[in-house]
Amino acid sequence: MRLLDIVFYLLRSSSKVTIKELSKVFNVSTKTIRRDLDKLSIIGIPIITYRGVNGGVEIDKNYIIAKHVLKYSDYESLIFALYIGESISKNISESFLIDKFKSVDKSKCTKILDNIKDRFIIDLFEDKFDTKTEICKDIDIALDNKSFIELEINDEKFEVYPISYILRKDGLCLYCYKNILLLILTKYLML
Repeated sequence: MRLLDIVFYLLRSSSKVTIKELSKVFNVSTKTIRRDLDKLSIIGIPIITYRGVNGGVEIDKNYIIAKHVLKYSDYESLIFALYIGESISKNISESFLIDKFKSVDKSKCTKILDNIKDRFIIDLFEDKFDTKTEICKDIDIALDNKSFIELEINDEKFEVYPISYILRKDGLCLYCYKNILLLILTKYLML
């Protein structure tokens, strides 16, 4: 997803963008941005790199995203997945990915989205889940570090070893271990 975001960011930029700026915008290292730009070049995005004091990167001004890269069925699948994602996840909803696809091919995307909205209503959760909450950030750190985390539910504190998130009809849950395997709805957790 970051690769697509970088392409859209560069297309919207009116001038060259530095590697350092891209690394700040996407919250990754400059090495990661360089690797991402290499990947984009390999798949055919004409990235132009300027070295020196006034250096930076940009996409060739004459470049137009090839609309034939995705088949119609690919567009349908992607838009449908994003529609579901935006309906259940605050994070996906706030990323405006469908709008980004509309900037590539507005008529095709709008037609598919209208068709999906006419046929599907997503009624899975009362509230959209949010993986950017403080509790989820702390759980992510514990998952990354493979370490225990102290949690609280109804004024009871306990330490668990997080295994993964599970998306269920009740909402976003944490699958974890505390002498036995547990499944806890994240909306009830506190630190």
